[in-house]
Amino acid sequence: MLVRLWLTVERCFVLNLIRLFRIRGQSERVARGFALGLVVNFFPTFGFGVVVSIALVRFLGGNLVAGVIGATSLSFVWPFLFYLNIRTGSLFVRPPLIIDEFGDVNEKTMDALMWGQTFTLGSIVNSALAGLTAYLILRLLYRQIRPGALAYFRRHAREHQRRFRRPARVQA
Repeated sequence: MLVRLWLTVERCFVLNLIRLFRIRGQSERVARGFALGLVVNFFPTFGFGVVVSIALVRFLGGNLVAGVIGATSLSFVWPFLFYLNIRTGSLFVRPPLIIDEFGDVNEKTMDALMWGQTFTLGSIVNSALAGLTAYLILRLLYRQIRPGALAYFRRHAREHQRRFRRPARVQA
């Protein structure tokens, strides 16, 4: 069962990477869309992160597919991003509760800190840094890495299908 779950996650990840590198549009729009989609992950969107990122990407003129991929890329590490927002915000504002390690993040601490100045300032700083970094990296490297990355992911997907596809049943 765990292997099947892992294969599903891997297939989804590779499929999204292939979709990202198949985009033939301007590298600036792709970079803008991915960065705007990524930024949404640092804020509590209560399950509507993809919808918020689609609206943000549409409004600011980025590539929609890249925005959705950016929005889904970090959504599974929300507790870590919450911890990172608190740690970054505590550099500027003293938090009402002290969180020394990742294990201290639980439902009680999240409720107490989510709407505070520490979390808000940390999420603004982290989203700005992550978005700017993702934008600059994709803007500079997208055209150079696109052909090689697309070929690699296509080979990987074919090899993956060859290894894990169930054999067809022979009818007698």
